[in-house]
Amino acid sequence: MSEENTTPYVSLANKYRPQKFEDLVGQESISKTLQNALRLGRIAHAYLFYGPRGCGKTTTARILAKALNCTGQGNDKPTAEPCGQCPQCREIARSEDMDVLELDAASNTQVEKVREAIIDTVALAASRDRYKVFILDEVHMLSASSFNALLKTIEEPPQHVVFILATTEKHKVPATIVSRCQTFRFRPMTSDEITNHLMDLAEAEGLDLTEKAARIIAKNAGGAMRDALTLMDRAIAYSDGKIDDKLVGEMLGLTPQDLLCQTVGALIDKDSASLHAAFETLRAEGFDANAFLKDLKNALGDLFYFSLGQGAAPFDGAQEIAARASAGLLAALSRKVNKLAEEVKFSDNALVSAEVGLFTVMDSCFDVEGFIRRLEALERGEGGASSLPPASVVSRPASAKKVSAPQADTPKTHFSATAAEDAPSPSVRTQSSAKASPSPAISPAFTPQPQAAFSSAVAKSAPAETGALVTDNRQLWDALLKAFSASPFVYDVMTNCSVHFDGDNWTISFGKGKEFYKVPAQNKLPDLEKQAFKLSGRRIKFQISVSAAPAYHPSAVQASAPAASASAAQNRISDEEPFVKADFSADIEPASSAEVPEELKGILDVIGGEVLA
Repeated sequence: MSEENTTPYVSLANKYRPQKFEDLVGQESISKTLQNALRLGRIAHAYLFYGPRGCGKTTTARILAKALNCTGQGNDKPTAEPCGQCPQCREIARSEDMDVLELDAASNTQVEKVREAIIDTVALAASRDRYKVFILDEVHMLSASSFNALLKTIEEPPQHVVFILATTEKHKVPATIVSRCQTFRFRPMTSDEITNHLMDLAEAEGLDLTEKAARIIAKNAGGAMRDALTLMDRAIAYSDGKIDDKLVGEMLGLTPQDLLCQTVGALIDKDSASLHAAFETLRAEGFDANAFLKDLKNALGDLFYFSLGQGAAPFDGAQEIAARASAGLLAALSRKVNKLAEEVKFSDNALVSAEVGLFTVMDSCFDVEGFIRRLEALERGEGGASSLPPASVVSRPASAKKVSAPQADTPKTHFSATAAEDAPSPSVRTQSSAKASPSPAISPAFTPQPQAAFSSAVAKSAPAETGALVTDNRQLWDALLKAFSASPFVYDVMTNCSVHFDGDNWTISFGKGKEFYKVPAQNKLPDLEKQAFKLSGRRIKFQISVSAAPAYHPSAVQASAPAASASAAQNRISDEEPFVKADFSADIEPASSAEVPEELKGILDVIGGEVLA
């Protein structure tokens, strides 16, 4: 019979179990602390090792027991690095040393067993070794009475006794026990540490292991080296000599990268058809819904870090997807998929529950951060309507609907004061106003003549697109409206303001209820001035009115439009004060006494007054 068939199989976790402090992976700080304590002779009577499974707690306890009892260095004292060749080191490695007792606290929870195994034997001297060492694994499983019985012994043990307690749940160990031990936290190992160790192990074993496959194994080990070595054993048995990422993915039942990319893209783009197609593939291929949600959650989490510039791309196409979604959206999706995975565990039809749940997640998550960025870009004038999200609609205030419909070839403009039929040309209006009011009672910047709507002939005459400079103020304003028609934000501001022309000084003001336009309009003044210079060659100076809109001056209007009657001037409606001030008392008749209810008459007798029809 060949030697290969007679050699017993030893798992990788046991075959490559660290035998020295220097062999420990990922726990360098603990190794250094224990070695320095051994060199200085500062040996505690009790240690508590806690951390996740498979990270080296029991292995470190055995190495510490070897260091306390090693005789291979020729010194009659503990050593910082056990030799591994002396009888004590060999027996401890095989768990055969009589003075090193390893107890599973999960199997010895009762106080009688603790008393028999520890308390009754702790006073006895070591049979051969330098120290009697008690290693209690999963110590948190002891009962309360067992902890009480062990408390005094751990607090004041004999000089030749050392307790090493190991647990995965430190919070379940009584504080009275923890306070009497030197505690060491074993951290989970990183994917890079596990990957490098697997590659070294594969080289020692003569295995053809790709780095990508090693990373997949490390990622699915959950920070536990023992779990990674167990998965490595499975991969060796599953493979035909070469272990690559495809083989490991098939062995672990991982979701293919293209399917993850499709699902993540569907969630971000809110593509219901693509999401349903992904689940049809899951059904056809027989994938487990819980495993799929776990892979999806991990992919979203990795994509979140990747969008922040941390880590590698979790799947092919991640770069393009990360450019379409903000980090906040990816974090929200990952959290909700994690909650969904907890719900699907208890479903009798996991795949249907997962699909319905993901549709809910897709509809409830919005990229608010990305939406705000696009709005900020729009406000800065970096894009037009195309920069808005597809579902968004630029809405205009209801007050803009009160403006009369513009001509087909003229952009809509909001002007206050008189109607177009009654308004003369700007030059005539200016002269008549000056004659009617010789004293400068009204500031030139607030003269009412620009506020009036111009005649229909002027309104229809838009500047010709021949490259000639625009000289008329009205035509220049219309040209500005046309120039900014592709920018909804600026256009919205311009159609909700009143403009006051005073040579090259133009004042923009907003009526009641539209004051909120002042701040964004202030940011757009440089753009208006730049465009005005481009169209007219004039350096127009724009400013925002800091006071209320200028009051309506009937004297100026009558001087500029003598044909208009006084009653017509009084009944004009201004945009700044869009309510008719008229006396309607003649239209109101008191109600007859017969129409007033009796109970109401009694009230009127007390408070006075009358009922109007």
